[in-house]
Amino acid sequence: MQRIVSNALIEISVDGLSAYMTLLESIKNDDDREKMMNETIEELKGLLKVGLDIDKVKKVFNDNVTNVKTLIAEGVLPVNGEDGYVKYLFDVEKKRTPKILENGTVDYKELDLINNVTAGQVLAEIVYPTEGMPGKKVTGEEIPNRKGKNPKINYGKNVRLLDNNRFLVAEKDGLVTFINGKMVVLDVYEVENVDNTVGNIYFNGTVIVKGNVLNGFKIKAAGDVQINGIIEGGYVESNGDVIVKQGIQGFNKHVIKSDGNVISRFIENAIITAEGNVSADAIVHSQVICKGSINAGGKKGLILGGTIKAGREIVAKTVGSIMGTTTVLEVGVDTDIKDKYEDIKREIDSINEKIKKITSAIEVFKRANRFNQLDAGKIGILGKLIRSQNILEEKLKSLQNEYELLNLQVESIANAIVKISNIVYPGVKIIIGNSSFTVKEEMEGCIFYLDEREISVRPNWE
Repeated sequence: MQRIVSNALIEISVDGLSAYMTLLESIKNDDDREKMMNETIEELKGLLKVGLDIDKVKKVFNDNVTNVKTLIAEGVLPVNGEDGYVKYLFDVEKKRTPKILENGTVDYKELDLINNVTAGQVLAEIVYPTEGMPGKKVTGEEIPNRKGKNPKINYGKNVRLLDNNRFLVAEKDGLVTFINGKMVVLDVYEVENVDNTVGNIYFNGTVIVKGNVLNGFKIKAAGDVQINGIIEGGYVESNGDVIVKQGIQGFNKHVIKSDGNVISRFIENAIITAEGNVSADAIVHSQVICKGSINAGGKKGLILGGTIKAGREIVAKTVGSIMGTTTVLEVGVDTDIKDKYEDIKREIDSINEKIKKITSAIEVFKRANRFNQLDAGKIGILGKLIRSQNILEEKLKSLQNEYELLNLQVESIANAIVKISNIVYPGVKIIIGNSSFTVKEEMEGCIFYLDEREISVRPNWE
């Protein structure tokens, strides 16, 4: 666009963002030049509504140089809005990278492939688009801008969008991942085998292994662990139950630590600890410790060699061997706990008696105080009595809690048994509490139990 304004050529760029001025003829008379300049400025104000630089216009006239193009106005570029996006607060692109240890060596079992999350954890922040700002041509027309696009928010199972529509959070403990483009939290993690392809597993939920856990690899799970194959020298730690469908070969290592129950087809040369019960068809040359019961049922029902300890009972078909293999079965807790239990009961009775006497004395002082019959010394004694009462009540509360816990353990001693439905061979040692019994000859279908702190035997008619 071109236009003659007074003695100047005004050119506006195609995009409308720039305006240029060229003086057509030199003006020698100062007064004429001044007049023409003012007239030009007024006309330009009507033409160029954005970005007009009056000083540059004046300079063109004052320089009085013809045929030189000078930029006298600039428009405003439009500002496009920024697209919205989802800002993930976890490692979206986990790489199969082994851990480098402090000594510089590489641990190829630690691949760190799982993004563990906890319920309520913020997984992503939604950043919404900006509007941007339209531009202006030098002539005042608006130049439209592009507004930012809304982000695509794809989420699914166990993921929730908060009411403020800004954050995505996990609804359960588990593994955050993407399935068909959707962010989900899985509370079950499935793998084929625990080996070099997946490395060690640390997961805030349940782990299912379709195959085996190989030697040197470990699983640590907040939920249950189910292994459809075998554990072959691996290690499993679970806050729930551990189920091993084909069995355990431990190579004399600690193989399972469970806060729940352990179920396996067989246990061989392994160390197993559990808060609940342990069940297996055969337990051979192993150390198995649990707070519940140990049941060697099934077709074999064999316990051979090692040390087997249970809080409540041990049940098996056959224990030991004809070769006299040393096998130790221990149930119940140490009888010293019962003595402690009785000591605490006596102490509780004593404290209750003291509190009763102090309470009576406090009531006497309080009645006297209502009639202003207490001097400063007696008021001080009253304060000491109240403090003593508070201290004794706190101690009583603590002892009562301990008493209740010991009571459960004492009851478990009385009920602790070892039940053998077939044969127990010589070389087997039975321990119940502090009492022990060594089998000298083959015994069939018997139950070992504690009677007046001595181990007795009765027939097993079941």
